[in-house]
Amino acid sequence: MLILETARREFASGTLETVSIQRIADAIGYSKGTVLKYFPTKLLLLLAVKQQNLEDLAERLERVRAHNADSEVRLRRVMEAYIDYWVHNPDHFRSLYSMAGTVEDRRFPDGTYFGQTEIARRSYEIFATSTAEFLASWGAEPTPLLAQRLATALLSAAHGVISLPLGTPTMQLPDVRATGRLVIENLIDSFAAKLKDARATSEWPRVSINTFQ
Repeated sequence: MLILETARREFASGTLETVSIQRIADAIGYSKGTVLKYFPTKLLLLLAVKQQNLEDLAERLERVRAHNADSEVRLRRVMEAYIDYWVHNPDHFRSLYSMAGTVEDRRFPDGTYFGQTEIARRSYEIFATSTAEFLASWGAEPTPLLAQRLATALLSAAHGVISLPLGTPTMQLPDVRATGRLVIENLIDSFAAKLKDARATSEWPRVSINTFQ
């Protein structure tokens, strides 16, 4: 939808506070009333943009998962695809993580927070599931929520690689994609090395967060 595409570009260059419905309407030659007919509030428009961003990303990551049978390769490719997506779509990244105001501003009319929506959960589960499959391929029996914690570590690293150049555009940073792959490859290599060491312990196959520290 043209409204969503235009709103994405506008939110990517501003915030919820600085971007107005009128500004978005003017950018596409619509009346303000036409935009409000589909999105009664600016917040609902921003949330719709965020949802579409995550839907596009999730579909791409699920295709990557489907094309990689080996669990370790699959985890690496999913993380690489995550970084590649944002490198190619920086406006998606900026609009997805653009949110001025308090946490209360991030709710849909029914009270649901964006982070609790189906697409937000689905997107995160792609990483958690891929990490759990990686652990299982080693024969490990992880403690509760370990896969989620390791997946969050990978996401945090990837997120930092993307946000650093976007947040500091005046810096001449090296190739973001190559940097991201360097970070992710080293993290997953570290996970694998820790699992290899854990196999020689009496606790194996039980592994916890302590295994990776």
